[in-house]
Amino acid sequence: MLNSHSPNKPNSQFTLKSSLTRKTLFQITVCAALMVTVSAIANYMQAISALRNQKLTQLEESVVERVAREQQIFDLAADNHAILKSEILRKFAQPAPANLEEEFNNLLIRYPDGVIRNNPANFDGQRQAGVYIDKSLEITPEIRRKVIDLQRLIESYGSAWHNRFDSTFIMTPENITIVYWPQVPNYVQEADANFYMPQKPEYLVATPENNPQRKTVWTTPYYEPVSQLWLVTASTPVDYNGQTIGTLGHDITLNQLIERTVNNHIEGGYNLIFRGDGQLIAHPDLIDKIQDSTTTVKIQNLQDSNLMNIFKLVKNAPPNQFIIPNYQDDQYLVFRQMPGLNWYFVTVFPRSILRKQSLNFVLTNILIEVILLLSLMVLVWVVLKRQVSAPLQQLINATQKISAGDYNVSLADDREDELGFLAHSFNLMAAEISNRNKELQGTLQNQKMLVHEVTITMNELNSSARGSAEQASKAAVAAKQVLYLIKGDHEYADSYYHDCLQETVNKLADKISDLNNKIVQIGLISTMVSNFANQTNILALNAAVEAVQADHNSGQGFNVIANEIRKLADQSKSSAAEINNLVHDLKKAMSSTVRVTEESQTGFNEVVNGINSIVENSQTISLNINQQSVAIEQVLEMMNDLNVNYEIPR
Repeated sequence: MLNSHSPNKPNSQFTLKSSLTRKTLFQITVCAALMVTVSAIANYMQAISALRNQKLTQLEESVVERVAREQQIFDLAADNHAILKSEILRKFAQPAPANLEEEFNNLLIRYPDGVIRNNPANFDGQRQAGVYIDKSLEITPEIRRKVIDLQRLIESYGSAWHNRFDSTFIMTPENITIVYWPQVPNYVQEADANFYMPQKPEYLVATPENNPQRKTVWTTPYYEPVSQLWLVTASTPVDYNGQTIGTLGHDITLNQLIERTVNNHIEGGYNLIFRGDGQLIAHPDLIDKIQDSTTTVKIQNLQDSNLMNIFKLVKNAPPNQFIIPNYQDDQYLVFRQMPGLNWYFVTVFPRSILRKQSLNFVLTNILIEVILLLSLMVLVWVVLKRQVSAPLQQLINATQKISAGDYNVSLADDREDELGFLAHSFNLMAAEISNRNKELQGTLQNQKMLVHEVTITMNELNSSARGSAEQASKAAVAAKQVLYLIKGDHEYADSYYHDCLQETVNKLADKISDLNNKIVQIGLISTMVSNFANQTNILALNAAVEAVQADHNSGQGFNVIANEIRKLADQSKSSAAEINNLVHDLKKAMSSTVRVTEESQTGFNEVVNGINSIVENSQTISLNINQQSVAIEQVLEMMNDLNVNYEIPR
């Protein structure tokens, strides 16, 4: 039996499990996220590098500015000393004024401890310069003039410079000290009898042995016991005619410098100051230790690994390199040396702050990029939905209508892009399918009519074949009867020859004549079968052609049935040809039999042989006609299936 359904027919129940828009949007999002990630990493590396360079540049500029600002006071001290030194030398170059002894005695008196100090009756330490003269010094006119001139100059210039310098003073080799120090007004009164300035650091630093260039120099920070303050002193020697008149001094209290160093720092970092010998001058964590101590604080004695590492890195830094990475403590060191002081101003900045600031910068950028990305994704989704998803959905709906048999669909093809081209192509395809469907309906109608005609013809052929089989059977029976008659006549020829010969011959002639008529009918049927076979072949060829023009589902069925009909037609034609040959042989045998019968009794043997041939041929004809009948019934069954399974679609 034929299978009317193609084994490769696709499943009509297709489920849409994913969305092209969502898939495309997801892929775009993933790609964009990867780009944002790569961009974030690159931005982080670039940001940390740029921020590091920017921050270190700012730090270096800040350190340079701070050192320059702190250096101003020291430079100003040197300038002040140059002015005062010039005035002292000018005074000493002038003649000595008269009546200095009276002025000297009114200004100064000898105290019980032998030291000559200001007369307390007319001394105001906040407005006047105090004088301290060693108790063992002999008072000569030169000493009186020197004390009076220096006291006037120190008091005059000291009061003018007091807004920048706490004290202005001069120390002489004779252990005479004249000081203007309003913050410590009783400094000279409180100094004991053993007070000896030529042994103090502020004096020794300017001696010819320690200062051969005779320039302004600075002491190391020291603790001053009278004022109980940590001080640093600018000392400038004053020489006249090759002799040292004295050493000028400006005191700078370290408390203010320490406070400025500790309090004015860059965010996240801190400042410190130390000398080249390791003496710590300012540090935010050691400020109390530095200010409360009466001795110097050395970095080497603190057992602080970080501070020691900073000290070594700064001291061993290459020339002109003022930014040093401290990898051991994860820091950056930015420093400058204060000219003439052998001091190092250092700003310490943790590298972790740079990383944190860079990370915050990158995170801010990432947040902005994510917001922009989300906004972009929304816009892309809207555009995809309007420009791609909606047209594709319309195309899907139209395709489903066509698959359901509705060919009256059309898509808008006014777009000049790929989707517009696809819609235009779809419209052409839908129109072509509609036309083909109409042609197919006509073709199927013709096929149905042809199948109906073939069915009628096959029914007639089946009836004729059955009749032929019956006639062939009857012919065989008649031939056998003739054979029996001939054999009977031969056995009794001797006894009845003369009486029965004529009767027997007459009967034989009748039987043979009847058989000849039946053979003629079989020949006609065989001819009709042959003609039907030719017609069937033509129908099969027509069905094959129509199958090519039909669609895949129905055309395949017609093609298979056409092949089967062609095979059966070929078999029928072959059988008909064989029957024609047999009929031709029967005709020849009958002719021979009739001729022999009519001629003489002596031809009985030939008659017997002819009759045997007729019997055999008649049996063969009957068998072939039965086979044709079976084949015709199979063709009829196929035609009925074709009528049932392939109705014309509407």
